[in-house]
Amino acid sequence: MTVDNNMVNRCEVFDEADLDTAIARFQELSRPTPRLENAASQAFQRVEAYISARDWDSVAEIAAENFSVDDRRRVVNAGIRYGRDAAIRESQSVADVGFTLTTVGVMATRGARLALVRVRASVSDPEAILNDAPNLVEIGATGRIVAIVVFDPDDFYAAIAELDARYLAGEAAAHARTWSVISGSYAAINRNEMPLTTPDCVNIDRRRELAMGVGDLIAYISAVPDRDQDSKVYVETVHRLTERGAVVTYAALGTSQEGFDAEWRGIAVLTVDGELVDRTEIFDEADLDAALARFDELHSQPPRLENAAGRIVERYLAHFAARDWAALAELLADDII
Repeated sequence: MTVDNNMVNRCEVFDEADLDTAIARFQELSRPTPRLENAASQAFQRVEAYISARDWDSVAEIAAENFSVDDRRRVVNAGIRYGRDAAIRESQSVADVGFTLTTVGVMATRGARLALVRVRASVSDPEAILNDAPNLVEIGATGRIVAIVVFDPDDFYAAIAELDARYLAGEAAAHARTWSVISGSYAAINRNEMPLTTPDCVNIDRRRELAMGVGDLIAYISAVPDRDQDSKVYVETVHRLTERGAVVTYAALGTSQEGFDAEWRGIAVLTVDGELVDRTEIFDEADLDAALARFDELHSQPPRLENAAGRIVERYLAHFAARDWAALAELLADDII
């Protein structure tokens, strides 16, 4: 059993004879969770320190010349400001009214240059929270901050969409088709639509506590609207992205009709065929090394030379072997020679 503050947050039951296995599992759960961060989140934390120290020269140094801040909050917002001078004025106004900015968590990252951070603006009383909002931070090739976009707390999935759009235009541009398919599939799930998968998509759950059997993923997703919970899923971080696919950590959030909140994470290995996902393998959150090894294994398989004509020939031969003349005839054009 593990606890979070004054509440039990995990209970795993083993057979009485499996003490060694249980202790090994406890030690695994006791390892520190890797902190989600990248160069963009680290740059933003330096800005917070500079503002606290009223070090405006350092603020100017870390802001790119084409810096912009876009406040998209609905009720109270400052609009869009451009330029390094705007960064300094923004920082000075925060300090002048007595605000302290604190990153209370990195919510998602994309590559090295994009991070979605949860920023708390408070006054001298740490319990008096005046603002707690997602801030998208983007840095350029030199490590300077080029953009900050501020969202309302309930616009989290709009912030994720903006994060993916900027990732697609930047670090993921070389594999834009692959990332469009993968991010589009997660977005479709959140709209209670089917993900973008091939008809014969392979899905394997490699978690130790299986949630579904081989091939059950699509049926599981299609049943979401009928279950008694409102659930969302998003990519928290991208560990590897190639033309063939990606390895990502995903996070899922759900609320039942009784108001019970749940959150869980895992690693997904996804491969893409054309405009569709053709394989999904799910690992426990701690099994990143195993997931990356599996991704490398899938990459090492020699590419199969095929096209539509070759696939038709395979179907023809299968129908011939089965002596299914009616199905074979369906593959033949009237004017075949």
